[in-house]
Amino acid sequence: MFGRKKQKTVSSNLKRVNHTPSIISQDVRLTGTLVSQGEVQLDGQIDGDIKVQHLVIGSTGVVEGIVEAKSVIVKGKVIGSINASEVKVQSGAHVHGDVFHDTLSIDAGAIIEGSLKQRFEKEEPELISKELKPEKEVKALLKEDGSDLSFVNKQAADKTKSS
Repeated sequence: MFGRKKQKTVSSNLKRVNHTPSIISQDVRLTGTLVSQGEVQLDGQIDGDIKVQHLVIGSTGVVEGIVEAKSVIVKGKVIGSINASEVKVQSGAHVHGDVFHDTLSIDAGAIIEGSLKQRFEKEEPELISKELKPEKEVKALLKEDGSDLSFVNKQAADKTKSS
């Protein structure tokens, strides 16, 4: 009003302020994407995707969408895929979709209709030596034996010679 402009502060990254879990009660139904940096206890219904650190789907909780989290405990119903490091599907739970996991536990009485796929961390090969040997040195090592055969082929050749 008097020459000062109001600055809009919009934070694109949500920051974890406290360690209290967010609770979505049984009488709540959300449509859209849920994002949280902490733990979410879901007893209601979400029609959309969820991306959180830790998710507990209570016995009355329902998710229709993709779940991405570090850990997921399912006591209710998930219609869609789950992608998490640690997944626990407890007795009475229903999962209708694929489960991508590092560790998985399924209690007796749980229902899973979909495929279970263990995620594997990509391993990068480790170099034994950072120095590359010159081409002449490598060829000399190969020719020392006087044969271009591999170890297995050398053994087979030696057996035929001795027969």
